Amino acid sequence: MATAPKTGTTQHQSGRERLTDKRIEKLAAPAGKRVEIADTIVRELRIRVSDKGAKSWSVLYRVAGAGDNNTRGEQKRMTLGPYPLVSLEQARDKAREALDTADRGLDPAAQRDEERAQRQTRTFEVILERFVDLHVKQNTRDGRFAKERAATLDAAKAGKLVPKGPNKKLGRPPAQRLIEDHALPLWRGRLIETITRAEAHDLLDDIVTKRGEAIARELRKHLTKMFNWAADRGHIAASPLAGMRRPELGYVPRERNLSMDELRRVWDAAGDMGYPFGPMYRLLILTGQRRSEVAELELPWIDVEHRAVEIPASRYKTKRAHVYPLSAPAWAIVDALPRWNDGDCLISTTSGARPVSGFSKAKQSLDDKITERGKKQGLAPLADWTVHDVRRSVATHMARLGIPQEHIERVLGHVVQGVAGTYNKYSYLDEKRAALEKWGKLWL
Repeated sequence: MATAPKTGTTQHQSGRERLTDKRIEKLAAPAGKRVEIADTIVRELRIRVSDKGAKSWSVLYRVAGAGDNNTRGEQKRMTLGPYPLVSLEQARDKAREALDTADRGLDPAAQRDEERAQRQTRTFEVILERFVDLHVKQNTRDGRFAKERAATLDAAKAGKLVPKGPNKKLGRPPAQRLIEDHALPLWRGRLIETITRAEAHDLLDDIVTKRGEAIARELRKHLTKMFNWAADRGHIAASPLAGMRRPELGYVPRERNLSMDELRRVWDAAGDMGYPFGPMYRLLILTGQRRSEVAELELPWIDVEHRAVEIPASRYKTKRAHVYPLSAPAWAIVDALPRWNDGDCLISTTSGARPVSGFSKAKQSLDDKITERGKKQGLAPLADWTVHDVRRSVATHMARLGIPQEHIERVLGHVVQGVAGTYNKYSYLDEKRAALEKWGKLWL
């Protein structure tokens, strides 16, 4: 900001001098006074010295055409920064630039303030915030409960609620959490267009070393989406991650299929867990749906007439409503789920207000029960498996039962390629029911 020069509190020493670093280092002001020295090379350049020893640069200028009758305006002062952070030569260059701007009829201080304001809209953290608000929370499954999480976080900050569980930073979808935790500390304050491909590689190298390839892979995925979004919005000309080759971070499809004996061990151990995770794991086996689609089950989704679940398009991965029938054993589980007063979520630890969470601990608990049962039965520990492996395994065993692949794909909610015509969410309902009933009979 430009200010008019003050008088009375500044003692001018020796008028003007040819400033040198040696001379500046010796400058001092008496107690209660402030010394100001003018440069002889750039005559409008000033250095001020406080009685505490602080030294700072400024330049005096008048904007051409800003006064009456197109004359120069009133004299103003613009700060240039502290010495020695801003060197003598840098101060002279900055002063010359400011004077040149004033000669062109522009106020250099006002122009700098505008540039700073614009700069603040292009920093990494600002673009990240906009990406999360405008894309992640609006267009991704991860952001579907953002408002509820944010409300919980506000309550926690106000001291009305103590967050529980492994992730105390509530309200952060995975994309936001990974970027904030691993990239933001490094790039905070940086203009997003100044972040280079080499820096992105360095960041990922560091994450691979410290946290492993899995986290680095996820971070690259979300950073790529963020930079692509920024490029599409015109914040940057191109993404520094575009076409990045990181073979070691490439997606490697899992091929693990649990045998029927292994699925039975999971089923039995889930029965030992009780609500909420026991029913959740058994429904995963009976329906072949994704974990989130079962864990987030809501009462309005239950079609009692058709004994089916209808997931609305806004909550489904393919952006289309997905309907899957409930076999006899699946319906028995859903029908027995508690109905809560505080919300519609059927699998919940918050009286229905929010769906269940804490999946990592639940999976570990399930594995422990599988191992415990196995020891009693003289069985070896179950080979490494993930919850998503169940979905793949269900599809495999359905195929072995002779269920047509197209019917299996529709049970799983996959978009069948090459299918034309108007989408009907209840199409193939009978075929899906037959497939799931045939599969469900194995679990009665």
